[in-house]
Amino acid sequence: MSSPARILIVEDEFAVAMALEDHLQALGYTVVDHVMTGAAAIERAAAADLDLVLMDVRLDGPMDGVEAAQRIRDDHPLPVVFVTAYSDDETLQRATGTTPFGYVVKPFNEREIYAAVEVALQTHALQRRVERAHEDLRQLLHGLRQGTALIDAEGRLRFLNDPAARLLDTSPEAATGTLWTHLLPVDDETLEALRARMDDTPGDEEPVSAALSPSDDTSYRVEIEVRPDPRDDARHILVFYDVTEVHELRRMLDDQSRFHDLVGTSAPMEDAYEQIQSVAEVKTTVLIQGETGTGKELAARAIHDESPRADGPFVTVNCAALNPDLAGSRLFGHRKGAFTGATEDRAGYFEAADGGTLFLDEIGDVPLDVQRQLLRALEEEAVTRLGETEARPVDVRIVAATHRSLDEEVEADRFRQDLLYRIRIARVTLPPLRERRSDLPLLVRTFRREIRAETGADVDRVGDDALRRLLEYDWPGNVRELRNALEAALIRSSGDVLRAEDLPPEIQEASPSASSADEGAERIRAALDQTDGNRTKAAELLGISRATLYRRLNEYDIG
Repeated sequence: MSSPARILIVEDEFAVAMALEDHLQALGYTVVDHVMTGAAAIERAAAADLDLVLMDVRLDGPMDGVEAAQRIRDDHPLPVVFVTAYSDDETLQRATGTTPFGYVVKPFNEREIYAAVEVALQTHALQRRVERAHEDLRQLLHGLRQGTALIDAEGRLRFLNDPAARLLDTSPEAATGTLWTHLLPVDDETLEALRARMDDTPGDEEPVSAALSPSDDTSYRVEIEVRPDPRDDARHILVFYDVTEVHELRRMLDDQSRFHDLVGTSAPMEDAYEQIQSVAEVKTTVLIQGETGTGKELAARAIHDESPRADGPFVTVNCAALNPDLAGSRLFGHRKGAFTGATEDRAGYFEAADGGTLFLDEIGDVPLDVQRQLLRALEEEAVTRLGETEARPVDVRIVAATHRSLDEEVEADRFRQDLLYRIRIARVTLPPLRERRSDLPLLVRTFRREIRAETGADVDRVGDDALRRLLEYDWPGNVRELRNALEAALIRSSGDVLRAEDLPPEIQEASPSASSADEGAERIRAALDQTDGNRTKAAELLGISRATLYRRLNEYDIG
């Protein structure tokens, strides 16, 4: 059983004090003492272990019971019950300002005293439990790694935990009462996105990505969730996730996933990087093969930049765009008067690339008669301008590219076989995007950043539905088509999350193709990469069950 409550009586009428003491002791309480002045009450409350104070409102001396109660309450969490013969409005109003736990009106009886004391003790015990629970909650919130802020209906801060205070470079005390829009060191676009979350009745649960810059030398990358306060829909809770380390790690990984301007970490791309490095050091002619949009010019530039010729010129020629009648002139140059319109001597692309690399894109479109001149220039390392007879030596590394099968072009008598043998001494093959789908999330992230910088499109991330459509599409135009589709979607998007309905119609309407085992494995690797290895989320992204995902992981031997 708990020990009896310990009570201090403060009463300047001795007879009343004795009556109170008799009643309290009869009821089983312990009367620690009774004093007659406010000053004595304050001193005794500080020295004794008390559970409750019975305080007369009117006391002799300079301090009445109301002031004494306020002083005691300021220093000690003690319940005070007023004893008074005065029930006028002024007295009650002054007493109420001290947050009393009850009143006993003179003359009183034992039942009234018991009721007032028990109610006060139980109310105080309940209040203490609530305060302890509140303090426990505060300590729990302060101990979280996530920052937390409570915003009231007027938009002012009512609570800020320690992690949030650290991110915002402030203190909870200094921040309390501040408008949240003045508190967050973010740009206007982020503020508008957060306002939209607060105003949105169904509630967009996607976090808002932001850069916090509380000072000139401090910056954080955060994701901010906006949640309604379950106790009051007009209030909101902001949750700050510090993703600076993740952001920096992802940036570092993105940097490591680039080979010059080529992007990808899949096995087919790693193989292509090795091919590029192996051919870069030698002067031999290289043929880059790959479908339209796979990045053949980027690969040619990488060969040049990896080679000893990196300081020399890199000249690109789109052979498909050459006028058949002027192709020879453009490649090898001409003398003034060599043909109608040749009003001056002009060097060709070979001479422009002297000391460097000449990239002949879509070499299969070079006219047959010019192919003969091209073969001669390669073998003699010299060119003869149209209208001249003397050859000019050139030191040029030739890198050619095509999306066609040049063997089929030879069989169709559209390409010289001897030139084919000459240009494909070394080869680099670029895989189509459908064979390296695991690179797709990385490409999407890379292109999204680039397009945002170029267009100002305010899109922070690509939604799961949109990414699923991107993974399912076959990409006949490969990486070039992906970038163009993303640019169109980002410009069209009206929010900070790219959604499936923002994508071009051909991607929205495309049904999943019957993919090969390699393509299926690439889709799964891409989903796992997007979800940081979370298999449950990867299954959701792919639109399959976890059991199906595990079965395919085993089938494709994906660890």
